[in-house]
Amino acid sequence: FTGSTDVGKKIRQATAGTGKSLTLELGGKSPFIVFDDADLDSAVEGLVDAIWFNQGQVCCAGSRLLVQEGVSERLYSKIKARIQKLRIGDPLDKSIDMGAIVDQVQLDDIEKMVGEYAPDTIFQPNTELPAKGCYYPPTLITDVETANPLMQNEIFGPVLSLVRAKHDEHAIELASETRFGLGAAIFSANVAKAQRIAIEDIEAGCVAINDFVRSDPRVPFGGIKDSGYGRELCKLGIHEFINSKSIV
Repeated sequence: FTGSTDVGKKIRQATAGTGKSLTLELGGKSPFIVFDDADLDSAVEGLVDAIWFNQGQVCCAGSRLLVQEGVSERLYSKIKARIQKLRIGDPLDKSIDMGAIVDQVQLDDIEKMVGEYAPDTIFQPNTELPAKGCYYPPTLITDVETANPLMQNEIFGPVLSLVRAKHDEHAIELASETRFGLGAAIFSANVAKAQRIAIEDIEAGCVAINDFVRSDPRVPFGGIKDSGYGRELCKLGIHEFINSKSIV
């Protein structure tokens, strides 16, 4: 099952004691970590894919940007300039970067969350939205407290929250301050450091280095904590549907 954490819990309760196998790929609140030695232009393009692809309506969307203070202002300026250029409109048009939100109910939820919890440090480009359809602009919110629902709850929309980290350890600590654990991204010129952090410190089922999590049939996909359990794709995904037999 792929869907929300709340529905996933109900399915688990309904199937408890039946002997049925269950794989849950649920919500996410994925951290996008940018260390001070990262290639910032690459990080910006990774962010475009991580949070504004499919209008943020992706379970592993990188909706929490954790950036070291030394490069935070430069990265912030680059992100603002980049989202000013995002083209919003008919998603069937190949020249369009962002389409519409899935329906009016979801659009209302996004508007309500941002309107209720966003501080004054909110940036949205001066882009004219189509008059017809459920459109919401790419949104960047800075200086969001870690306990803020914008940092803790899945919005499922094109909304990115930025938090400044004092140092490496602080960024790692912030990354795990969520009940979800689906995807994560680490941007750093020190690949060995990024690999160590990905393996030892990041609480997520899928971690990308200098990129963002992408679906690939060769790589298992799935989460931990409130993001579910089990894996899709590759051999591990096949094993979810079979029983192993040992002959000795």
